[in-house]
Amino acid sequence: MIDTSMWACQTLSAALTEQPSLMLSFYSFGVMLCKQEGSVIHEYPVDPAQIALALAAKVTFDTGLLSGNTLLVRQDGVKRTVVEYRPPQKTGVYLEGSETALRVPLPGLVMVRTTTDGSAPQYGVFAVKRRPDRLDVPLFHAPIPNVFGSGAICWGTVQRVSDAALHATSLAEDWRSLLGTPFGDHACSGKSRSHPQDIRAKLVALDVQQATRYPVSDLIPVKKTLAQLLGEAT
Repeated sequence: MIDTSMWACQTLSAALTEQPSLMLSFYSFGVMLCKQEGSVIHEYPVDPAQIALALAAKVTFDTGLLSGNTLLVRQDGVKRTVVEYRPPQKTGVYLEGSETALRVPLPGLVMVRTTTDGSAPQYGVFAVKRRPDRLDVPLFHAPIPNVFGSGAICWGTVQRVSDAALHATSLAEDWRSLLGTPFGDHACSGKSRSHPQDIRAKLVALDVQQATRYPVSDLIPVKKTLAQLLGEAT
């Protein structure tokens, strides 16, 4: 019968006596990577930030679908994705050239924000007919100007959100930046069955009608689900 405890002790002893092939040495002037090849040791200067990125790239985290308005938070190395739901509600919408906001009901909206190592955030904004309770919920074009068919936002000269907001998991400041700024004439077509040429005409009509709910039957499908948007399509 093999004595596994003795074998384990011998394996551990051998591992502890093994010499490392790579070492990081931290000095007051910087960080050096030491690589040993036989009796020869080579040293290379390295950037601590690159070391941190390489280590962080191994870390993954995914909350799965959550309750509340924050639907999902996913961390994949230095890449973070936050998905948030905005329930249907009446909203003040400003159009360029007008000093008075339209009071219109907007459908439920989903915003996806992805940040990677301090680079400019990437956005996707879509409409949904109900709050997503699973990832295969179908997406629709957001019935507002300045949002392209891909869901990307045409920010123009709008001031982006603060660095503090980009490090948070709340998209409240992102929503305020998007909906609190006058909309121009970009990306206005293909978002309404009744007003296919210009979604602004639909918004004006809803304001005149004093509508209380956005007619979800008027939404145009993107032919993509939330799972597909997040790269989880099977």
